[in-house]
Amino acid sequence: MTETKNFYSAANQNISHLNESEKRIFQYVLKNFDEAKHYSIRQLAKKCFVSSATIFRFTKKLGFEGYSDFVDSLSNTTEAPQEIPHSVKQKDYREEYLKNIMESIRVADRERMETFNQLLDNDPVIYLIGAELDLQALHYIDWLFTAQGFRSVLLPDKAATRNAIHNIQDNDILFIFDYTGDSPAIIETIELVRQSSQATIVSFTRAVTNVVQNLCDIDFYIFTDEIVYDSLDMTSRISMIAIVELILYKRLKRSLTNE
Repeated sequence: MTETKNFYSAANQNISHLNESEKRIFQYVLKNFDEAKHYSIRQLAKKCFVSSATIFRFTKKLGFEGYSDFVDSLSNTTEAPQEIPHSVKQKDYREEYLKNIMESIRVADRERMETFNQLLDNDPVIYLIGAELDLQALHYIDWLFTAQGFRSVLLPDKAATRNAIHNIQDNDILFIFDYTGDSPAIIETIELVRQSSQATIVSFTRAVTNVVQNLCDIDFYIFTDEIVYDSLDMTSRISMIAIVELILYKRLKRSLTNE
């Protein structure tokens, strides 16, 4: 009888073989580990918006004999995914870190970047919202917008957010960093903004289909290795920052050229 593989051991050995679509499936499984153990191949395919054939190829690339072998591995792996910073266990985190940044920039939709750039030409008030580590990253983004002369408002708490909802105009931008894409407070804010104005909503989320992504006008998704240490999220937001920097540095170059 063949011994059942440990899910994390198999993943750490083979994750570099996954393509963009398969990485999204992998991230979905990590975030929905307990539920995924009970999904049929069709159910997982539906959840990830891919075909059953794609799921099968995904399991084979991770080194499993097939979908049943993959599910058995999930069922026999007792450690919860949030306790396993799988990226840290990889042989070369530095290589994976750089690869994630490059991949996030490579897939950043140029048309969306240009659309966002055009929105900035209209002199909007940019309301920045995020929580915990996302909020920390937004402090730097707020500085970048302000340094280039934009009216940037960081929303650090519920009171500031409530005030912004009352004042946001059709020409303004609600700018969101929400890595998981499922923050209840962010989702509620988006819905309230939708009710009160025609403001454009721009989000940066992980590369997995999520609620925030589906509610926004412009969404940029990023790749990164999820890391939790001592129950604290330490997943890098550098890919989010890099995309914003590219947009703003392009404007800065254009401004300097026109002087």
